[in-house]
Amino acid sequence: MENIHKYRIEALRYEMGKKELDCYIVYTADEHCSEYIDDHYKFREYLSGFTGSAGTLLVTMDDAGLWTDGRYYIQAERELAGSGIRLYKAGQEGVIDVSEYTGNLARKARTKGCHFNTGADFTLISATACRKLKKICADEGGSLKDIDLANVLWKDRPQKTCNPVYRIGPELSGRLTEDKLASIRSRLIEFKADAVVLTDLGDVMWTFNIRGSDIMYNPVAVSYGLIGRDEAYLFLQNGCCPPELKEEFEKEGISVADYEAFDDYLATLKGKRILCDNTTMNARVMEELNGNELINRRSYEFVDKHIKNDTEIELARNWHIEDGLAVTRFVYKIKKCVREDSVPINEYGAANLLDDMRKNIPGNLGLSFETISAYGSNGAIIHYSPYIEGSAQLKSEGFLLVDSGGQYEGATTDITRTIALGTLTEEMRRDYTSVLKGVLDLADAVFPEGIRGENLDILARRPIWERYIDYRHGTGHGVGAQLSVHEGPQSFKYRIDKNNIQPPFKPGMITSDEPGIYLEGEYGIRIENLLVCVEKNSNEWGRFLGFETLTMVPYEREAIIPEMLTIRQRDIINDYHRTIYSLYSERLDEGERMWLSEVTAPI
Repeated sequence: MENIHKYRIEALRYEMGKKELDCYIVYTADEHCSEYIDDHYKFREYLSGFTGSAGTLLVTMDDAGLWTDGRYYIQAERELAGSGIRLYKAGQEGVIDVSEYTGNLARKARTKGCHFNTGADFTLISATACRKLKKICADEGGSLKDIDLANVLWKDRPQKTCNPVYRIGPELSGRLTEDKLASIRSRLIEFKADAVVLTDLGDVMWTFNIRGSDIMYNPVAVSYGLIGRDEAYLFLQNGCCPPELKEEFEKEGISVADYEAFDDYLATLKGKRILCDNTTMNARVMEELNGNELINRRSYEFVDKHIKNDTEIELARNWHIEDGLAVTRFVYKIKKCVREDSVPINEYGAANLLDDMRKNIPGNLGLSFETISAYGSNGAIIHYSPYIEGSAQLKSEGFLLVDSGGQYEGATTDITRTIALGTLTEEMRRDYTSVLKGVLDLADAVFPEGIRGENLDILARRPIWERYIDYRHGTGHGVGAQLSVHEGPQSFKYRIDKNNIQPPFKPGMITSDEPGIYLEGEYGIRIENLLVCVEKNSNEWGRFLGFETLTMVPYEREAIIPEMLTIRQRDIINDYHRTIYSLYSERLDEGERMWLSEVTAPI
């Protein structure tokens, strides 16, 4: 059967010819440079067939390539098969990025006396990335044009989602909107700015204490915010703001305007000093702000959502207990099902089982991302999601890797457990224990104030590096409070990006801790807990910080090799398991309680 994506690429080339384009670049984003996007924006997926959340497609008249990161190498190879699109493994030695690749194409064209025209939809590229690409093209005698070909080619393109927004109170947010606006206005004074443009959806939600459901798994509404020294505007899609909420905003001095009027409003601004984040502001918005002085700063410098307040931290603690109880029960059920029950179950069925258990928790608002349920060799596909058809059947041997999370009233969870379904090889147990050691060592860190994620990443990787193995993803990412499960700016990673320097860790930051080992064709192991940064001590040497583990689900006792653990690591595991048993034992039935007693017994 002929690959449909070949035809779609050829149709794109036909439209490129009509626009006199030599190259067209399709980014994976929406107008807000979001990681997770509504179906309306999945043009790259429509053209290529690659379903991952990260990737850039570049098409010329005789070639096509897709760039994605290490989380998706295996998945991309499978999904691109037969499409004629080459895979470029971003981050690998010898693989240049899309902008540099475009520059090379323009340079070759110039040597032949030709002008090289590149097209892209400027609403789907950040101002920072667009400036870089424009400069590269211009330096090589080429040009970059703002052209949207999605509406031309994508005949059955889904409409933009537009759902009602709702307000969350201080019992969930911990701070009133007026307090947040006052904090942002103090930054305007600090930066000598007249106004700030909020382009990141999470920043808008946090500032105005609202939530929505315009993007699956992300409680956000398509929106912009603009805050001046005396005024504040919230731009929402027409019809999504209930009249009573609009009236409430107006009483607080906040004007609610139509999302589609945002560009027109920006055009009225001239001669102003505008504070903005060029990594989440799209290139077309940047062009609308011509005639103003733009002060480019990362949004965490004027929006404090990454530092959770006491209310948000307490909610996170409580909801992780409820979420952890469901996951603990799931682990018991799936082991019992595979080992004892006669009814077969596959990866997809396991994912649905956990999803249903989580959704039955009072206060659950849905999932925080699509559940990853990967058995055996599928576990080596870092962001694998099972389908109804073709899901692997679970057997009483090997590992089932389950990465999942939920949205709750005031909190977001994200947890990975690699579950032993039966017989394990010694190598599997050694790999599992190495990953667990990395989880424990990072969570046990004590460090002076001012330390960043790049400094701490080695703690998680060292037990794995010592075996000459590595994993192709960051060790951890920030997590929102009833917001995105991937929320910056902090993370654990060892590669330093000079253009995106992380802030130092501060008390209140919630970050995942998730090292792994992935052996293609064999199995994958990942263990993930969420950590909240806390103050440990303050003395003449300064202020010392560390972490508290929020996630409460037992580790795989039968996959641990005790002799590989240090005394400190054993003590951490035993204390952790003791806490879990005390939290859950009275809430379980007899079979669950007996099992939990066994798996949390001291090592």
